[in-house]
Amino acid sequence: MFQAPDDPVAFAIAVLNTWDELEDPPELLRDVEALRRLLARNDLAALADRVRAPDLARVRRVRERLRRAFEARDEADAVNALNEILGSAKARPRLVRNRTGWKFEYVGRDPADTIGANAAASLLEAIRDDGWDRFGTCDAAPCCCVYVDRSKNRRRRYCSQPCTDRAAHAAFRRRRRAGG
Repeated sequence: MFQAPDDPVAFAIAVLNTWDELEDPPELLRDVEALRRLLARNDLAALADRVRAPDLARVRRVRERLRRAFEARDEADAVNALNEILGSAKARPRLVRNRTGWKFEYVGRDPADTIGANAAASLLEAIRDDGWDRFGTCDAAPCCCVYVDRSKNRRRRYCSQPCTDRAAHAAFRRRRRAGG
């Protein structure tokens, strides 16, 4: 139930979910190599080659700014938070072909600007196309990972299949204790 790899928001979700309360420590962007692997897994190998140690802190700050869209009070606040990221990034759009067709990609000198602009733009497109009410945070506490619900019935509650399974097992144990 992870964000589908061909979903335009998959990269933004991957960046946001590099802080995972279920991990010890929760910081998954532990070093430059972790950031490079994230970028390479998301078809940004050329950007991965440019990442340096100082970029890591800037990318973590971008991640926190992106999270504001999921913690916003309403759609307008989410849009404002994402527009701020896109507006402050020193990255320019260009049209590129990917596996599914043409898309805008943002490119800048600073990897954090490039990451922020691409992630913010994809989330803004998701709001435009499907609405902010599709943005969610995992219901399987203590998990705090996020997702964009692309299901037809709009009932997604968990960030991934492991969290879905964990929540189902916990509910089963609660029912068994209550009935036993």
